[in-house]
Amino acid sequence: MKNIWKYGRTGGEYAGKVLDDMLVSVPYTDQPPLEGLRADGEPLTIADQMFDPKLNQWIVLANALDHNDLNNLKAMYESLENENDNLKQLNAKIMLNDVVTKQENAALKEKADTLAQVNSKMMLASLQNSKDISEIKEQLNPASKGGE
Repeated sequence: MKNIWKYGRTGGEYAGKVLDDMLVSVPYTDQPPLEGLRADGEPLTIADQMFDPKLNQWIVLANALDHNDLNNLKAMYESLENENDNLKQLNAKIMLNDVVTKQENAALKEKADTLAQVNSKMMLASLQNSKDISEIKEQLNPASKGGE
C-alpha cells in the first residue's frame, strides 16, 4: 500500500492509502510533502508547499509574501468570479430588455404607420370637403362667380 495526497493550487491534504499498483493522477500524488523547517524555524507543513505536477515534486512557498500573494489572488479570483456571475445576470437582463424594447418599437412603428394612413385619409377628406363646400357656395351664389 502507498500513501497519496490530494493537492490544490497551494497546500493539500493526506488522502489515504491505495494499492501499490494503482495509477495516481491529478489532483493526487504519491510524492510525500517535504519535511523540515520553514525560514522562521517553524515545522514545514503541507500548507507551506505547492505541488508541481510537471516536476512531480512539492515546492516550498518561499516566504509569507508568497502565501499572501497566493491568498490575495485566490480572494481576487473568487471576487472576480462573483462579479462575473453578476455581470452575466445583468447582461441577460439587458438582452431581455433589448428584446422587449425592439418589440415595443415595432408596435410603435405599426401605430405610427396606422396614424400616418389615417392622417392621409383625413387630409384627402378635408380637401374633398373643401372642394365640395366651394361647389356648394358656387351653386348658392351664382352671381358672385360672374363678378357683379
